[in-house]
Parts: sequence; C-alpha cells; structure tokens
Amino acid sequence: MRRLRQWLRAAHRARPVSDRGGQTLTEYSILMGVVGGGFAYTAIEFLPNFIDALQRYYDGFYVMLNMPFP
Repeated sequence: MRRLRQWLRAAHRARPVSDRGGQTLTEYSILMGVVGGGFAYTAIEFLPNFIDALQRYYDGFYVMLNMPFP
C-alpha cells in the first residue's frame, strides 16, 4: 500500500494540469461525433435494403419447404 501511495504522489507531481486536456477532449468529442454520425447515416441509408434482403432469404425457405413434392 505504501508503494502505491508513493507511485500516485509521483505520478501526480510529474503531470501538471494544463489547458491542453480540454482541447484534446474537444477534438476527441468532435471526431467521435463525426464517426458516429457517419455510422448512423450509413445504417439508416442501408437498413431498408438489408431488411429486404433478409425477407427474400426467408421467402426462399418458405417456397422450398412448401413445394408439393417431397
């Protein structure tokens, strides 16, 4: 426990608080917003196509399983 306290004190002293932390957080937030927005737009744009493809896939099973010959 003593070593942990010493390490924490040394780590706290070695890294002074500066204004760059706010800039980094802002840049990260903007970047993640753009990436997340791109994924959301892509998902909304292609979701109807994926649902239609899934429906056609299941319709193919329905046709094959309901054929009149065994």
